[in-house]
Parts: sequence; C-alpha cells; structure tokens
Amino acid sequence: MNTKSIRGFTLAAAALVLGGCGMAPKNAEEFRQATRDGERMGLASIETFEVERPFRDVTATLQKKVDECLKVDVNWTARNSYGNTRSGVQSYKPTFVATTSKTELHLQRKRSGGGQVDVGSPPDGFYQVVLDATSVSKNRTRIDIFTQSKDNDIVRRAMRGWAQGNNLGCPDLTQR
Repeated sequence: MNTKSIRGFTLAAAALVLGGCGMAPKNAEEFRQATRDGERMGLASIETFEVERPFRDVTATLQKKVDECLKVDVNWTARNSYGNTRSGVQSYKPTFVATTSKTELHLQRKRSGGGQVDVGSPPDGFYQVVLDATSVSKNRTRIDIFTQSKDNDIVRRAMRGWAQGNNLGCPDLTQR
C-alpha cells in the first residue's frame, strides 16, 4: 500500500470514528464531543490555556477578528494523479456567540466546484474549529480550542494569538 492510499484510508477511518459512522457533527456541541472522542484516539486535539486578559477584552478581540479574518471565500485549483485540473471555492462561515459568561467562535467550511461534494454536512459546511472562552477571574480568561485536523493549525494559531492579544494577524486560509 502506498503513502497516498494509507493517508486516504486513515482519513476515511478518522471520518467514520469522529463522525459517528459517517455522520458529521451538525452543531458546535456535537463537534466538541466528536473532538473529545477523537482526542482519546489521537485523531483530534483540544488546546486549553488561560490568558492574562479580562474576558470582555478577549471577547471584543474575537468579535472584531471574526468578519475581518474568517468570513472569506478561497479559490482553489488542484491537479489529480491523471493530470486533470479541478477548481472550486471553499467558503468559510464564522459564527460568533457571546453571553456574559461565555464566548463561542465556530468556523465552518463549505466546498463547491471541482467535483467536491460535502455529503452529510450541515447547511453552512463542516465544522473546522470551535473556540470557547470563559472568565476565570477579573483579569484571566480560559480558552478551549477544538480541532479535528492538522489542516486547521493555521486557524488555531491565529485564534490563540487573538485570545492572547499579542498576534492579531489573519490566517492565510489559502495555505490551509
């Protein structure tokens, strides 16, 4: 079996395990649970840390960055093993939810064109990353970032910087 076949098999197995026999998470809570389940098997990750920033400041930064950085369409082009070129669009949809005690940032991705079909996905696309921020004390905030793919590390790193308030750049989603 070649490396490409092994990678494809691994991704398919991960999708079945994380998605409950092929059923993709339909909301942020299902995504969190699937990520918890996947983390136990080494297929997903949850990054938890605290920042020395008030919850309201973290929330304000996240809210600002949502539309500025994550509400984008990315054109893509790829050549398959037969030399055929395919192209399409990946549309990213962020959702920002804030209450007095918790802020959530969800990122979904929907693919179109190039023969890409997001079978079983929620209407706005598959969940990619979910971030939860909760107040720990007056000047301290806890962050939990849920991801199921190394492909989303660029987004995770950007969200980490936003929460910390020290790296406010946008991730280059063309490099994902």
